[in-house]
Amino acid sequence: MLYKIYMFSFIKKIARKLIRKSTYIHHESLNKVSLVILILIDIFVLFNVFSGLNNISQWIFNPSEEIPCFSTIENYYTATNKESFALKAATIENLINHNNFSHFNNQNKLGKVSKLCDNYLRLEKEINTPDNIEIKADIEQIRTEISNLNQEIQTLQSQYDSTLLEKIAGQTPQNSINQTTADQIKSEIDTKTNQISNKKQQILQKQTRLIQVPAADAYLKLLNNTSEYKQIKKAYQSAQFWYPNKQLLLQTLFLLPLIIGAYFWHKNATIKNQGLQALLSWHLLLIFCIPLLIKVFEFIQFGNLIRIAIESIVTLLGGLLFVSNYVLILIIPLLGFGLIKFLQRFVFNQRIQAKKRIEKIRCINCNSQLRLNDRFCHYCGFNQYTNCPNCNQKTYKLTNFCRVCGHQLEQN
Repeated sequence: MLYKIYMFSFIKKIARKLIRKSTYIHHESLNKVSLVILILIDIFVLFNVFSGLNNISQWIFNPSEEIPCFSTIENYYTATNKESFALKAATIENLINHNNFSHFNNQNKLGKVSKLCDNYLRLEKEINTPDNIEIKADIEQIRTEISNLNQEIQTLQSQYDSTLLEKIAGQTPQNSINQTTADQIKSEIDTKTNQISNKKQQILQKQTRLIQVPAADAYLKLLNNTSEYKQIKKAYQSAQFWYPNKQLLLQTLFLLPLIIGAYFWHKNATIKNQGLQALLSWHLLLIFCIPLLIKVFEFIQFGNLIRIAIESIVTLLGGLLFVSNYVLILIIPLLGFGLIKFLQRFVFNQRIQAKKRIEKIRCINCNSQLRLNDRFCHYCGFNQYTNCPNCNQKTYKLTNFCRVCGHQLEQN
């Protein structure tokens, strides 16, 4: 219970310091207009940081770009009947004008197409001849015509049904809403149905020509190579595994220069007592750290390496799935505790800050320049000294030892 109270008070103290550090210059609060401008700058920078993270994460080849032949092979192998004419024809048709490979090598991206797809690339280029492209265009045109005929048949069928109902009801042809008789409509439906049948036969003939092309035949035989399929599938799964890890690495490399630059700018501005620059650099430091924390927590929640580790633990414990929840519940607070300790040790450590300011004869509280042996700061009024409990001589606040007798001072 005491630990929880301590943690709550510490977090509250950190939040208060963050707010004060983010809204004050030389211990004076920003006016509302300046605060609004600062918030707008923060939003603009944060938006561009996330935009940059998105752009750099797309700089590397994703699994489909690295193994572009996998989707075609996977669709072929997962089909119910791999030997059917319809599947073979559809596979070859999808390759024509698909440009599955050609545009990837021209992009300024990190990575390259796997050599496992070289044979598929070569055969696809051989399949994409002007004659085959024209055949596919004819097939698509015929399919459009069939679709239009089917719509016409649906319209005629509704007219035919209404005409039959009128005939059953004994309505005379002169009072009918349709201009033609049921027999005439039936004849038109039959004619269009025959046209559809003929057009489907034309499609079959053209598809037969496509799959009889030597390159197409070689491509279909290559698809039936089980050992090559296993290699490609393994490579694709490996690419899927490493892709989010590579993304996190690139995003971290994108953010690190910004974080380091903002940190040293803030440090330098604080040392030189440049209030506005210190405030702006502090805001930038926070803005650059927030996306990094979000990406790290996303990686912990959804990353492959973490998932593999959790799955291994679950397997060792007999397949109890709820154990993964315990692991995540344990990991996140530990990381949060580590982050808090890091902030307490390096970012908000008043003793480290006080040591540097004492060495440069500056106010421990506001960093203003003092004269030697000044007891109070003439800018903020802060008392620089406290009495040593051992020798009762004055010594600097927030230091570890008395400057007179060397007695170790209280840490709190």
